[in-house]
Amino acid sequence: MRQGILFIILLLLLPIAVAVQDLLPAIPPFQGRVQLLPVVFCFGVMALPLVPSLYFALATALVQGLVLLQIQSGQVELGLTVPVVFFLAWAILLQMASEATHGMRWEVHALGSAAVTLTLLGVEFLVLCVKRGGLPLEMTVLVRVVIPAVASLLIAPLLYFALRNLVPVFNEENSLPKKPNFSR
Repeated sequence: MRQGILFIILLLLLPIAVAVQDLLPAIPPFQGRVQLLPVVFCFGVMALPLVPSLYFALATALVQGLVLLQIQSGQVELGLTVPVVFFLAWAILLQMASEATHGMRWEVHALGSAAVTLTLLGVEFLVLCVKRGGLPLEMTVLVRVVIPAVASLLIAPLLYFALRNLVPVFNEENSLPKKPNFSR
């Protein structure tokens, strides 16, 4: 029951996160944008079991793909394929990290949010470079990719501590089956 409520809350948070990140001002030095969608994605994938987390990854990919959908000269620059593959791969990796740490931890969520943000912006940049031709690798571009990742690292614990009561906690006593007692 709690996981169903958490899934619905997270699905509702996806478009809200996109709307809020578009309303937030740019970070001053190089006009880097705060990315909230990867933070919500990491929380959802790590808090949910495997199958619901894969559905949540597909929903996140759909939202991100529709946000980035641009048509230039009759051609789609960034379609839905790249976000779907990207978010499904990260969902599997974050599920493995969650299993390795025996549940969700705020440190892993924060680091995962930063890594997803960094790779998301990097992959988008590389795909656009391949489509348009050329690779303008300048310090400004690198800073515009790194600053949102650092911002995600700092924002992730706020979301974690706000929603942690909905996440099932790992308890060793309840998770292991009881040993049979064959004594009389």
